[in-house]
Amino acid sequence: MKNTYTHKLAVGILAFSLGALSSSAFAGKDDIQSRTSEQIYKLQQQIKAVEASKQSSESTKAAECKRLEEQSKKC
Repeated sequence: MKNTYTHKLAVGILAFSLGALSSSAFAGKDDIQSRTSEQIYKLQQQIKAVEASKQSSESTKAAECKRLEEQSKKC
């Protein structure tokens, strides 16, 4: 899962870089720039979702460990 997160982050940074470079080359926003901006936004939302899922998973695991410890079992 960490590899997927890193990959998505790298793609997002790359897409953002391409968008920034192309925006400086042209005065107005064209179709490609609009699609790139949309893709960047979607990737950022996906990254946020992955981070939220990771935090949720970690808290669930911690709660399960605590419950097992209360029952005198190993995690």
